Amino acid sequence: MDKTNLAKNIIQFVGGKDNISLVWNCMTRLRTNLVDDSLIEKEELLQLDGVLDIQETSSQFQIIIGNNVDKVSDEINRLIGHDTKQQQASEKSAPRKGFKNKVNGLLEVIAAIFTPILPTIIGAGMMKVVLALINLTDLMPESSGIFQVFTMISDAAFYFLPFLLAVSAARKFSVNEFIAVFLAGVLMYPSLIAGSAKGLEPMKFWIFDIPYMDYSSSVIPIILGVWVMSYVDRLVNRIVPSMLKAILSSVLVLIITVPILLIVIAPLGFYIGDYLSKGLTLLFSTVGPLAGLLLAGFNPFIVMTGMHYAFMPTAIQSISSNGFDNFWLPFALISNMAQAGAILAVFVKVRKPEHRSITFSTGLSAIFGITEPGMYGVTLKLKKPLFAAMAASAIAGCVAVLFKVKTFSFVAPSIFSLPAYIAPDGDMSAFWAILVGIVLSFTLGFAFTMMTKYELNNLTTNQTKADEKGKSEPDEEQLNTPKQALTGSTDVVSPLTGKIIPMDQVPDKTFSEEIIGKGIAIEPDQGS
Repeated sequence: MDKTNLAKNIIQFVGGKDNISLVWNCMTRLRTNLVDDSLIEKEELLQLDGVLDIQETSSQFQIIIGNNVDKVSDEINRLIGHDTKQQQASEKSAPRKGFKNKVNGLLEVIAAIFTPILPTIIGAGMMKVVLALINLTDLMPESSGIFQVFTMISDAAFYFLPFLLAVSAARKFSVNEFIAVFLAGVLMYPSLIAGSAKGLEPMKFWIFDIPYMDYSSSVIPIILGVWVMSYVDRLVNRIVPSMLKAILSSVLVLIITVPILLIVIAPLGFYIGDYLSKGLTLLFSTVGPLAGLLLAGFNPFIVMTGMHYAFMPTAIQSISSNGFDNFWLPFALISNMAQAGAILAVFVKVRKPEHRSITFSTGLSAIFGITEPGMYGVTLKLKKPLFAAMAASAIAGCVAVLFKVKTFSFVAPSIFSLPAYIAPDGDMSAFWAILVGIVLSFTLGFAFTMMTKYELNNLTTNQTKADEKGKSEPDEEQLNTPKQALTGSTDVVSPLTGKIIPMDQVPDKTFSEEIIGKGIAIEPDQGS
């Protein structure tokens, strides 16, 4: 796949660079805010080599590319001349039509806030995996300096999570990042944390009580705080005269926002997160097998719709509050392994080299935690393998819950995350539970797909279709011309008299740019 050509074609088929307000990416999707959605040429996009599928939400146009999406995103931003400042400016001016649809708007906000911080969270989570392996093998004592530094790396991102979220939330809500970090600093102020540990009575702020709470590792309080601050910031900037904004704006924003944050928003966000994690614990203690069946079984649809971003804060909050997550990460891993099994079963069945290449590469990608290339490129195209994988993961998810599956770190759901299921104290029960789950899901996904009949020709890639169309499909003129007329020479008679002019002088770019093919232009002597 030529990333430069793909980027150029995407720019062209979404309406040109002037139609692009903002371009960024998550793990597999190119996400765009466009000025005019009517300029999108969807069919042409779907025919591009490297484009797996497209998705539309209320305010985003998403192009699913797969593992190389970050390189394509960078190339597009280079070609259209967007740097970081321009992207932020574009986001401020981008139409907010997504908020008309509350559900899609909320999902997009969550995705925009959590996607930038994922490398940090996953890096810290993988370091917890390393620590678990060190503990399991007694490689070094916990008092070792190396172990202590590794512990700092594993804990810092989670403990100071409000700072990370403050930056990404500020970018999403279009407010000053440094004031947002200042707000996170207030939540992490030592006296608040110390007062919470000592169980002190609330402090008085005029007639209001400010409770002592430990907001380290919290998710919801800072996001709500920055969101409220964005409205306060707009209000203050409308009221304060231009000559005084540099002096008064920031202090007025903080004087208004911080008390509201400490009195109402932060405690509310804290209790929402706390009760959410307790509710999930209760859910899995009562109807756990059913919950596991549904979450693992329907995970492909959850990923396709972007709903998995809504589960990220829940998983992080659960790990912070309970020390583990048994709500999303285990079932995402089980679902990924079922997809891998189904894709590799298709690999066994197919014979064409191009089909074997795409099934093998996307099957490995699914094992390593990226399933969208395999879903859009293989199982969804063939349909029945997708349902086979869903059935397999549903069964495995149900069984895994019975074995008390849970993960103790936030890591990408891949084969490399298995050590994250070893408890910090060395307990291996959750590890055996996830091992049973993924072996069962992979095996059943493979077996169900092998037993299912489907049309393998539907697997043809976009590039293969384009090549076959260019080589074997006649154009419309050939289809409407008798076969014998296609041999030998043919005289073409002009339907009018006049002056022949170059095609590039024709006002209509459809003809001047030869979009529909080569031709001639005649300026008539008579008539029009």
